[in-house]
Amino acid sequence: MLSIYDVLVHGLSNRFAWRCPTRRLVSLYCTGLSANHLEAGVGTGFFLDRAGGAELNRLVLLDINRHCLERAGRRLARFRPSLYQVNLLAPIKLDLAPFSSVGLTYVLHCLPGTMGEKLKVVDHLRPLMGKRAALFGATILGRGMAPNRAARALLDLYNAKGVFNNREDDIASLSEGLKQRFDEVEIRREGCVALFRAA
Repeated sequence: MLSIYDVLVHGLSNRFAWRCPTRRLVSLYCTGLSANHLEAGVGTGFFLDRAGGAELNRLVLLDINRHCLERAGRRLARFRPSLYQVNLLAPIKLDLAPFSSVGLTYVLHCLPGTMGEKLKVVDHLRPLMGKRAALFGATILGRGMAPNRAARALLDLYNAKGVFNNREDDIASLSEGLKQRFDEVEIRREGCVALFRAA
């Protein structure tokens, strides 16, 4: 699927199903990305490829899937990323200097459990964050929005196949969970997608 992921997700689904144009997500990275960045759940490296510039001088990629890591690593080779295959649902046992920004995009809606259980991922990432670091990202919601026909079809398909586990995910539970963990939380919804920043 990685060979068609960008076209399928960023070219089609974001615009026509989730109604959150990819440029909104790229903009999230343009404003949130620091020179010292950790990406948790890398996909194909699309957003970092579009938003990263010469100022990005430290980049670490975490993912449970080595194929995603390898593909994103090749795409982002100009940033000389360090790659680590880890399970975000377990404590991260890496001896790494703290980061100034952490990206967590299109990860939460794939994880099992309630939003409270999914946000344990954030608990595992927080020890890797510096004192003034910000976490930002996006997730596709399952409740509290009005999906169009395409979104309903994809939500049904992906949840049936176990690709998504987001039937009960809503913006209220995401907001509450982040506010329990951070002093500053900003969340906005665009279509079926919640875009967030917490510091």
